[in-house]
Amino acid sequence: MLRWVKIVNDINDPVWSVIILLCCGLAFTLYCVIYILRLSFKELEEDGQVREQGQEGSIEAESRERDC
Repeated sequence: MLRWVKIVNDINDPVWSVIILLCCGLAFTLYCVIYILRLSFKELEEDGQVREQGQEGSIEAESRERDC
């Protein structure tokens, strides 16, 4: 009887390799999301600076932006 209880407990124990793999996957996913958000924020900042320069400049600056 004691042996049967030991087998049942072993089946219900978490598989640590699966838990570690899931944690690593979630950490990598979080890193990717943060990296993408940083890039988009940086691009928005650069885009805002270009627009400010275009508004301060002449019509030629605006036409150059459209050509690009």
